[in-house]
Amino acid sequence: MKLLLDSTMGSKSVEMFMRRGESFEPFDPSKHIPKDVGLGGPSTEYLITENAPDGGFWNIPSIWWDKKGNPTHIKDREQALALARHYEETTGKRFPRYGTPGAGSFAAMNRSAMGGASQGGLARYGSEQWKR
Repeated sequence: MKLLLDSTMGSKSVEMFMRRGESFEPFDPSKHIPKDVGLGGPSTEYLITENAPDGGFWNIPSIWWDKKGNPTHIKDREQALALARHYEETTGKRFPRYGTPGAGSFAAMNRSAMGGASQGGLARYGSEQWKR
Protein backbone atom coordinates (compact mmCIF):
# COMPACT_ATOMS: atom_id res chain seq x y z
CA MET A 1 0.00 0.00 0.00
CA LYS A 2 1.44 3.36 -1.00
CA LEU A 3 0.97 6.15 1.49
CA LEU A 4 -0.21 9.34 -0.12
CA LEU A 5 -0.28 12.72 1.53
CA ASP A 6 -2.19 15.38 -0.29
CA SER A 7 -3.90 18.69 0.21
CA THR A 8 -7.18 17.05 1.25
CA MET A 9 -5.69 15.75 4.50
CA GLY A 10 -5.15 17.97 7.51
CA SER A 11 -2.56 17.85 10.26
CA LYS A 12 -4.55 15.19 12.16
CA SER A 13 -4.08 12.81 9.21
CA VAL A 14 -0.33 13.48 9.22
CA GLU A 15 -0.21 12.74 12.96
CA MET A 16 -2.08 9.46 12.36
CA PHE A 17 0.52 8.36 9.79
CA MET A 18 3.35 9.33 12.12
CA ARG A 19 1.83 7.27 14.95
CA ARG A 20 1.76 4.28 12.58
CA GLY A 21 5.51 4.61 12.12
CA GLU A 22 5.53 6.26 8.71
CA SER A 23 8.36 8.73 8.34
CA PHE A 24 8.95 11.62 6.03
CA GLU A 25 12.00 13.81 5.59
CA PRO A 26 13.21 16.74 3.53
CA PHE A 27 15.31 16.05 0.44
CA ASP A 28 18.64 14.45 1.27
CA PRO A 29 21.11 14.56 -1.66
CA SER A 30 22.84 11.44 -0.33
CA LYS A 31 19.72 9.28 -0.80
CA HIS A 32 17.15 11.08 -2.97
CA ILE A 33 17.09 12.12 -6.61
CA PRO A 34 15.10 15.12 -7.87
CA LYS A 35 11.65 14.10 -9.13
CA ASP A 36 8.75 15.87 -10.78
CA VAL A 37 5.98 16.67 -8.29
CA GLY A 38 3.99 18.86 -10.67
CA LEU A 39 5.96 22.09 -10.30
CA GLY A 40 7.34 22.20 -13.83
CA GLY A 41 10.23 19.74 -13.68
CA PRO A 42 12.39 17.76 -11.27
CA SER A 43 12.31 19.22 -7.74
CA THR A 44 14.31 18.75 -4.57
CA GLU A 45 12.43 21.13 -2.29
CA TYR A 46 9.86 23.91 -2.39
CA LEU A 47 10.16 26.12 0.67
CA ILE A 48 7.43 28.02 2.46
CA THR A 49 8.00 30.75 5.05
CA GLU A 50 5.68 30.42 8.03
CA ASN A 51 5.35 31.51 11.65
CA ALA A 52 7.77 29.39 13.68
CA PRO A 53 6.42 27.60 16.76
CA ASP A 54 9.00 29.35 18.97
CA GLY A 55 8.47 32.84 17.54
CA GLY A 56 9.76 34.55 14.44
CA PHE A 57 9.56 32.79 11.09
CA TRP A 58 11.02 29.63 9.61
CA ASN A 59 11.56 28.17 6.18
CA ILE A 60 10.20 24.64 5.91
CA PRO A 61 9.89 22.27 2.98
CA SER A 62 6.58 21.53 1.33
CA ILE A 63 8.05 18.52 -0.49
CA TRP A 64 8.58 15.57 1.81
CA TRP A 65 10.15 12.21 0.95
CA ASP A 66 9.04 8.79 2.22
CA LYS A 67 11.29 5.85 3.16
CA LYS A 68 11.21 4.57 -0.43
CA GLY A 69 12.42 7.88 -1.86
CA ASN A 70 9.06 9.02 -3.21
CA PRO A 71 8.30 12.74 -2.89
CA THR A 72 4.96 14.29 -2.01
CA HIS A 73 4.24 17.98 -2.49
CA ILE A 74 2.32 19.03 0.61
CA LYS A 75 -0.08 21.78 -0.39
CA ASP A 76 -1.88 22.06 2.93
CA ARG A 77 -0.12 24.57 5.22
CA GLU A 78 -1.14 22.84 8.47
CA GLN A 79 0.07 19.50 7.16
CA ALA A 80 3.48 20.95 6.20
CA LEU A 81 3.77 22.61 9.63
CA ALA A 82 2.92 19.32 11.41
CA LEU A 83 5.59 17.46 9.43
CA ALA A 84 8.19 20.15 10.15
CA ARG A 85 7.44 20.19 13.88
CA HIS A 86 7.57 16.40 14.04
CA TYR A 87 10.84 16.30 12.09
CA GLU A 88 12.49 18.78 14.46
CA GLU A 89 11.20 16.94 17.55
CA THR A 90 12.37 13.51 16.38
CA THR A 91 15.73 14.38 14.78
CA GLY A 92 17.07 17.26 16.86
CA LYS A 93 17.64 19.19 13.64
CA ARG A 94 16.20 22.68 13.24
CA PHE A 95 14.95 24.51 10.20
CA PRO A 96 16.36 28.03 9.78
CA ARG A 97 14.63 30.86 11.65
CA TYR A 98 14.29 34.49 10.60
CA GLY A 99 13.18 37.70 12.26
CA THR A 100 10.78 38.71 9.48
CA PRO A 101 8.83 36.88 6.79
CA GLY A 102 10.63 38.96 4.16
CA ALA A 103 14.03 37.75 5.38
CA GLY A 104 12.79 34.16 5.22
CA SER A 105 11.39 34.54 1.72
CA PHE A 106 14.59 36.22 0.54
CA ALA A 107 16.68 33.35 1.97
CA ALA A 108 14.41 30.79 0.29
CA MET A 109 14.80 32.50 -3.10
CA ASN A 110 18.59 32.68 -2.67
CA ARG A 111 18.78 29.01 -1.69
CA SER A 112 16.78 28.05 -4.77
CA ALA A 113 18.99 30.16 -7.04
CA MET A 114 22.09 28.42 -5.60
CA GLY A 115 20.81 24.91 -6.32
CA GLY A 116 18.35 24.34 -3.48
CA ALA A 117 18.54 21.12 -1.51
CA SER A 118 20.99 19.56 -3.97
CA GLN A 119 23.61 21.75 -2.23
CA GLY A 120 22.87 20.31 1.23
CA GLY A 121 20.18 19.80 3.81
CA LEU A 122 17.99 22.64 5.04
CA ALA A 123 17.72 21.51 8.67
CA ARG A 124 20.80 21.49 10.90
CA TYR A 125 21.68 20.09 14.30
CA GLY A 126 21.90 22.46 17.25
CA SER A 127 20.21 25.73 17.97
CA GLU A 128 20.46 27.83 14.87
CA GLN A 129 20.84 31.54 15.41
CA TRP A 130 18.10 33.72 14.07
CA LYS A 131 19.02 35.35 10.82
CA ARG A 132 18.12 38.81 9.64
